[in-house]
Amino acid sequence: MQTDHPVVRDHIITLDRYPHLTEDQSLHDAVEAIKSYTHSPEARLAYSELFVLDISNHLLVGRARLQDIIRGIDSRFNGLGKVGKFEGKKTDVTNLVTLWGDSFFDECAKSRTKQIREFMSPVQHTVGGSDSLLKALAMMLSANETVLPVVDNDRVAGVIRLEEIFNAITNRCRL
Repeated sequence: MQTDHPVVRDHIITLDRYPHLTEDQSLHDAVEAIKSYTHSPEARLAYSELFVLDISNHLLVGRARLQDIIRGIDSRFNGLGKVGKFEGKKTDVTNLVTLWGDSFFDECAKSRTKQIREFMSPVQHTVGGSDSLLKALAMMLSANETVLPVVDNDRVAGVIRLEEIFNAITNRCRL
């Protein structure tokens, strides 16, 4: 019986292979960073978020998910999806958004110079490279996350995704 437990560092995507930028970069830079991990403009995105580092490019200060970038493009999306307890249907948001159509596409290019720090999300959880995959998995499941930054010695080493954990544990369990 094996007693060694798989650790995060053996399954990470290193920072040099994951989209990231510094907090003083723009919305346009964020879009380009995420899109750079595809083979063509029409290809499926490889990642749905990027890390935001401090200006020295070492400390993790936030993350920008696709949702954050969309909200950065048009602030009218900021209130959508932030509801508390369900109390029944109040407004048909899809009809409201339809009214925004022309103005959204006319105005969105004006957002390209906004700095990423204006709309990034805080990082709630991180994991260390020497932590077990099961610890990372438990953190992901309890926080409903699919990506965790891997931080060692106060520097971002990379990212561990649910996909890598899933593959590692199902291979080890021989499922």
